[in-house]
Amino acid sequence: MNTRRLATTGVALVAALALGLTGCGTDADAPAGNGGATTGAAPASSAPADARAELTAAAQKLNQQSVKMQLTSPVINGSGVMDPATKTGDMTLKMGAEGTFRILMLGNDVYLKVTGMQGMPKKWMHMDATKLGKSGQLNLMPDGDPGGAKQMVDSVVDVERTAPGSYSGTLDYTRTKPDDKAIQALGDKAKAVPFTARVDDQGRLVEFAIDTQVLHESLGTMITNYSNFGAPVSVKKPAASDTQEAPQELIESMGS
Repeated sequence: MNTRRLATTGVALVAALALGLTGCGTDADAPAGNGGATTGAAPASSAPADARAELTAAAQKLNQQSVKMQLTSPVINGSGVMDPATKTGDMTLKMGAEGTFRILMLGNDVYLKVTGMQGMPKKWMHMDATKLGKSGQLNLMPDGDPGGAKQMVDSVVDVERTAPGSYSGTLDYTRTKPDDKAIQALGDKAKAVPFTARVDDQGRLVEFAIDTQVLHESLGTMITNYSNFGAPVSVKKPAASDTQEAPQELIESMGS
């Protein structure tokens, strides 16, 4: 199976999943007493308190309600739904010549199907999210921060309100994903990533745009729109006859 080629899409996939969709969620909320890894206190930020507080409140709603997501960028386009309360999700990412990735999340079970990439199996590949590591690319809704709200906020270096409900600033992903191999490979580029955000009249985050071309010139601006808050999310487990266990090589390439 062509898992090596699948692994070469890592930078783009990390940009989409770790940076665009859920604000690079990891298990940073796990208390030290439960054996979970912690990042400690958030680094000092130059963000004005009111702008940070407003953006924090808006982002935290991603942990509270089901939501529909629409991702657009020059290299990756996708859509899907997630429900943090039940840890269920269904995402489809179209990556041009690299094929289409569909990811299902049901608790700690992750199912991946790749179409349009030569050498990939036709069946769903099953992975245990707990074995992907807290920074794993396919661990979309980690315990403690399923919507990625805390990580999104903790990665903010600075932010300002540019208009009512509109914000701009920069992100440092080495703060919240210090062990992620793909983030490490980006070096200092990952420490100053420009973003803009929009909040609706109910204080919900409805748009998060990241200038990922600072990570790689081909990536351009990645925009995630959030809508359909609170709508029911139903995800069905693939049939056993259409499922196989993912090879260890793939788990390692998609893990932390």
